[in-house]
Amino acid sequence: MAVISVCSTKGGVGKTTLVICLADAFARQGGSVAIVDADPNGHVGAWRARAGADSTVAVISGVTETVILDRIAEAATRYGIVLVDLEGAASQAVTYAIAESDLVLIPTKISGMDLQEVFRTYEVVQRAERMLRRSIPARVVLTQMSPLQNRVAQHAREEIQGAGIPLLRTEVIQRAAYQSMHFTGSTPAGPGGDPKAAAEVGGVLNELLAILAEQQAAQQDLAEQPGAGR
Repeated sequence: MAVISVCSTKGGVGKTTLVICLADAFARQGGSVAIVDADPNGHVGAWRARAGADSTVAVISGVTETVILDRIAEAATRYGIVLVDLEGAASQAVTYAIAESDLVLIPTKISGMDLQEVFRTYEVVQRAERMLRRSIPARVVLTQMSPLQNRVAQHAREEIQGAGIPLLRTEVIQRAAYQSMHFTGSTPAGPGGDPKAAAEVGGVLNELLAILAEQQAAQQDLAEQPGAGR
């Protein structure tokens, strides 16, 4: 049971698209997965209606600040992975979700304005860590990149890493598959999906699963140490 919050203090960075793609890819691997839709725009619910029986992803819609903690806790008891799609703003709901997370994913484009929001979002994670007195792993993923932006992407990577913020290796490129899925319901991992987009989504998912596995192993080692739990 793992909770992954996908958030940014700025909208328009491909957050919801990434949530849907990751959830559907995990489900197609046989995983049990739910999306907690805490974004007032409700795009996840609209996608789920279009996907129909082709997808097994559960969607928990209409999640507000007053119920988000309960909805995340309930979903975590029923599904292997819970992905939380949060609004593109700093809010109490975002803070609540981060506090309940095993991992936080921060999508960003590579403009200077977007990178500033990465730092703001990471600060929210750090405040939650201090409040809870526990580590909350966070990773940045570069999204909506043009294939021609390699040099700019390298500068963005250096700036993010220079600030001490961990970054995923996998990058998400601008592709028609990510845009069309909101109209067709068909994700890159689905039948006939774009192989390049599917490989990107799979790369992001594999990196996240590896981080969660390392975290679980570390917690298990700690629990097995002499005197643990006393």
